[in-house]
Amino acid sequence: MRRRAFLMAAAGTALARPSRAARVAQGLFVHDSPRPVPPLDIRDNRGQPAGFDSFRGRPALVNLWASWCLPCVAELPALDRLKPRIEAEGGRVVALCLDRSGAASAVNTFARLGIVNLEIHVDFERKAGEVLAVPVLPVSLLLNARGDEVARFVGPAEWDGPQALALMRALIAGHPLTPEMAPPLVKPTAAP
Repeated sequence: MRRRAFLMAAAGTALARPSRAARVAQGLFVHDSPRPVPPLDIRDNRGQPAGFDSFRGRPALVNLWASWCLPCVAELPALDRLKPRIEAEGGRVVALCLDRSGAASAVNTFARLGIVNLEIHVDFERKAGEVLAVPVLPVSLLLNARGDEVARFVGPAEWDGPQALALMRALIAGHPLTPEMAPPLVKPTAAP
């Protein structure tokens, strides 16, 4: 009986401890120099290649998300509203779904949320999280026109607000980014 009580107490302590993911810093992290993005097999919802090579030539915000991630899903409508505004100015907004079920999850989530501007992009081989060193979701990569990562935003952001627009306009213009340019973090209050 003592052993069982000890095991139960140990399990309770482990569950109460914050996970490694909970300790990951959130916000905008600007790199000292641009970082090449490793090749990944990214596909659209028809299974056609739509990888990082296709992003070259225009600065891009690439958001990594999953349908089971509440903060990810909560920020998708803001990304959907940002896309037409920024693309009219020469940028690009891409939402890359990391779900194991691929395009089916993305299609269902987009339909449920009324997403109309974002296109379906999926990590076909399910390696993006590891290859891109993503500790938690959501994470948004900010890529310059050459396709190199110049910064990343960790956590859910208010992507359709004035600060996000200013950040994206600076990226499009090729201006240096600073952590002070970060859009505010948002906290989902309920399932979207």
